[in-house]
Amino acid sequence: MINLKELNKAGLLFHTGLLLFSIAPALIVLLLLLVAGIGFAFSLAAALLAITVFQIYGLLYRKGVTDNPIPLRLSFWSLTVLQSVYTLPLHAPEKMVVAMNNRKALSAAGRKFSSSEVLILVPHCLQNHECTIRLTFVPDSCERCGKCPIGNILEIKDRFGTHFAIASGGTSARRIVEKTCPSLIIAVACPIDLSLGILDVHPITTVGVLNEWRNGPCFDTWVNTEELAAALELFLY
Repeated sequence: MINLKELNKAGLLFHTGLLLFSIAPALIVLLLLLVAGIGFAFSLAAALLAITVFQIYGLLYRKGVTDNPIPLRLSFWSLTVLQSVYTLPLHAPEKMVVAMNNRKALSAAGRKFSSSEVLILVPHCLQNHECTIRLTFVPDSCERCGKCPIGNILEIKDRFGTHFAIASGGTSARRIVEKTCPSLIIAVACPIDLSLGILDVHPITTVGVLNEWRNGPCFDTWVNTEELAAALELFLY
């Protein structure tokens, strides 16, 4: 799901986002104390303390001490601002969310889930564009021809006995989650949809798998089905 190099990079980016977010409240603390007549040294120390508190909060999240995703949201929002002025690689904030979330999800692997609690949720762009069968509503009507990964995912679903659904968008995905009420979601999507979905479905344990853009975004995408199977083996009884 995630390698050590990616995790270290995501962790650094995560704390950088928190640092950027904490600058504003730290400056407010500094200015308020200076206006109140507090000495500069004490005011500066209080401002630095405010920055430190955010970093500690982020560290507690990384270590699994807290499940609250607020540090992840704050970091994501800050990094998105940097992304908008082209100072970060494309989709870096979104990939950070996915990586940090997957690291967090691994802490839940000690609690094994039953197959009835698990939902495999994938986007409709995995289906080959030439396919004439509408799989969004009836995935099992797939003929498993091998032209797209849906057939292999259905075999994994049958093997493990989990729920499976194809979402046509964010609203569709939320409706599926509300209807299924899973305790664990193995979700496949592009960086944007996956990161937003992860933040949206908290506190449900979610494992994110990025799809592959072999033909560009949102068109005949692909996914490593072995990675899906490995995640299920890790979390299921």
